Amino acid sequence: MSKKVQVLLSTYNGEKYLEEQIESLLGQTYPNLEILIRDDGSTDATAALLGKYEKQYDRIRVFFGSNVGVTNSFFELLAKSDADYIAFCDQDDIWLEQKVEKAVEKLEAVKGPALYCSNKILVDGDAHVIAENNKGRPRPGFGNAVIECICTGCTAVMNRELSENIKAHIPGHAILHDWWCYLVASYVGQVLYDQEAYILYRQHGNNVVGQSGSAWGTIKAKLRYLKHNRGKLKAQLTDFQNMYQGQSEKDQLVSLLLESEAWGRKAKAVFARGYYRQTRSDLWIVRGLLLFNRML
Repeated sequence: MSKKVQVLLSTYNGEKYLEEQIESLLGQTYPNLEILIRDDGSTDATAALLGKYEKQYDRIRVFFGSNVGVTNSFFELLAKSDADYIAFCDQDDIWLEQKVEKAVEKLEAVKGPALYCSNKILVDGDAHVIAENNKGRPRPGFGNAVIECICTGCTAVMNRELSENIKAHIPGHAILHDWWCYLVASYVGQVLYDQEAYILYRQHGNNVVGQSGSAWGTIKAKLRYLKHNRGKLKAQLTDFQNMYQGQSEKDQLVSLLLESEAWGRKAKAVFARGYYRQTRSDLWIVRGLLLFNRML
């Protein structure tokens, strides 16, 4: 029998798109797949919809809880997982039928803790394509993970080695579950980025984190995201520093960023070469934010 995959799906007032998403999970070509769903205190018809699916399919398990937010909800699901491979899933996308199969194929080819993530096909609320895929070829790495997340959670799949490591180090101040997993994976193992896209990534007004198909929309989204996360990056890196030690070069980079608000360390942090974003312009924006104490 093929190795077990568990899809972790966190829901919150998701009745509009949830059925389409679940049906796309049930239509996956990968044979040994379970779906663990945690509802984060929905007040609409989501709970009834989940109950219907749980009664109909043995491989769907549903957990109901109070509202703890998307990040903690996913970490609670991760704590319940026991599969060879773990995939994160949003409530409003559509998975193409080979999504899980392709991720497992990539992860089977590597040893040690590993995280797979991929490109996305952007669609609107009615699943009409906005953009076939994201241009460019992201370069995953720890120097990127300390200041940016290129791993969109709904594309993420990890192997057991990584999931067990993360389960033993659940943070109190992660910005998002996917960013924390990307940070940990790039520290203890490796990150595999697939340029192909196997998901219709829905963009609508209720996204927790979205992405625009236009250049100006992307810039505005990044600025909103940086403003929203002011103070959170410092807390996330502090948690990480307290939990992970032992790789001196990476440890020094985390310390350098955390100490960047001190004038004696600022110049070194601003012009350090250890961290990077995916575009040069983004990197210089980060350097400017560090200079004026607006990044962390």
